[in-house]
Amino acid sequence: MTENRYDLMIIGSGPAGLTAALYASRLGLNVVVFGDIPGGSTYMIEQLSNFPGFLTEISGTQFGTMAFQQAQQEGAFFTMTRLKRLRYENRMFSGIDADGHQYTADCVIAATGRLPKRLAVANANIKGIHFCSICDGPLYRGQKAVLAVVGRDNTAGQHAVTLSRVAKKVLLISSSEKLAMDAAHIRLIEKQGNIQQLLNTEVTGYKGAEVIDGIAVSTKDNVAEELNIDGIFLAIGWRPNTKMLDFEVAKTTEGYLKTDQQLMTSVPGLLAAGDVRETDMWQVLTACADGARAAKYAGEYLEQN
Repeated sequence: MTENRYDLMIIGSGPAGLTAALYASRLGLNVVVFGDIPGGSTYMIEQLSNFPGFLTEISGTQFGTMAFQQAQQEGAFFTMTRLKRLRYENRMFSGIDADGHQYTADCVIAATGRLPKRLAVANANIKGIHFCSICDGPLYRGQKAVLAVVGRDNTAGQHAVTLSRVAKKVLLISSSEKLAMDAAHIRLIEKQGNIQQLLNTEVTGYKGAEVIDGIAVSTKDNVAEELNIDGIFLAIGWRPNTKMLDFEVAKTTEGYLKTDQQLMTSVPGLLAAGDVRETDMWQVLTACADGARAAKYAGEYLEQN
């Protein structure tokens, strides 16, 4: 097994990881970045419309590609593989990627983001369940499909609007009394004639043998019924992606990495940036800011140790 030695390992190729790679490389650090999708989950963003400096909207894919190219030009090395396991022994980090290659470094920035949650129902992994309307919505084009979106935030709103262009009908289902999304998304939803809001409604089960063809729902008034659908898109929350960390590190009750003012975790040399750490705002902009700060503090850590 070949061992590759670096100053800094960055786990994750989303906005936080790419920005960290850019800034760390400009600081002169020898940087390796793990992740197989440039931009990470930004590919799920149809239009990035609230990032300063972009007068016209760009897609999340475009943003991720440009940030990736920028970091690469500064000298960061991208394995284009995911890190399977990271160990910490004798103040040294050792990682193995999906191809079985081993890497070591004195410092690590965890920028691994979050993963979408699934509904806690039987057959939770049945086919026809999706998390990205941009990626999987086109699968239903021309089929006069009825699609369901479960959620109440901006992500759910984006899914509903995107799917309304390819589906005959979109059911926007939320267990809450009102949607918790910004006014711009609500206006877009109301403009579409084929989005039906089902509030105070909970999905209690999936119907279908191998592929979903319906859902069981229940209202807060205990009215239960089954709805025929062709596919379902979930936007019910996220969970931090920390599975590859093969050692103890302080986390919140929800599993997010705890950090200090310098974004250092409870493990010396392990910093966290972006959506994987404890924060009060999950945005591309704040992830980028975390990445820049983490690179700065990683450089200071390496100078002092």
